[in-house]
Amino acid sequence: FDLCGHINPDDCATDKDLECNIEDDTSGDLKRILISSAQGGRAELDPEKLDEAVVPVMFHDEETDEDKPTGSFTIDMEKLVDMKRAKQDANNLFEAGEDCFGTDEDTFIRIFACRETYQLRAIYGEYVKLTQRDVENTIDREFSSDSEKALLTLVMSIKCRPKYFAERLTWTMKGLGTKDSDLIRIIVSRAEIDMVQIKETFLAQNKKTLWKWIEEDCSGDYREMLQRIVGRD
Repeated sequence: FDLCGHINPDDCATDKDLECNIEDDTSGDLKRILISSAQGGRAELDPEKLDEAVVPVMFHDEETDEDKPTGSFTIDMEKLVDMKRAKQDANNLFEAGEDCFGTDEDTFIRIFACRETYQLRAIYGEYVKLTQRDVENTIDREFSSDSEKALLTLVMSIKCRPKYFAERLTWTMKGLGTKDSDLIRIIVSRAEIDMVQIKETFLAQNKKTLWKWIEEDCSGDYREMLQRIVGRD
């Protein structure tokens, strides 16, 4: 989540920081989740650790009898994450939810809002090993209403950002009418980040390209502009 870069401009434009807006417009667990996320306390990935974790994919050249790089890379997760801490956090989530009477919401919010992306993926994996259920299932059982939606959104986005946004794009155009503000926000904000991956996932989910869906759902200059941003498949 790229929150730190968005907070200061918001201050200048409105003379009111993001946390104050959240305080005014939300309440309860949802407010705590949003404020924790907006504070920019999520651990950042160590660039040196990432460099160590990137491993080139090799192939064996029969002519020279040498291993050569293919140009592709994989990630060695054991070098990227702290597995001992991931197991501990997975256990903390279990004890805060499934294993106690009621729910310790603070533990869920603290872990989800503060751990680095790859670390969270490792935590989710360890949680499945520990409980034989996805963390989403536990959230569904332990939380409700807006706080449930907020945590599920965090989990889905962390697990696979392109899949999450592909599903949101489908939602903006499915059924009667188009949720234009959401459609524009997603397309513009992801255009230069991961739109290629989002389009691939969208096609796999819907058996139809994002370009074609926009073609059928929108019209005029608005449609043409969205298609130009998305790019033809």
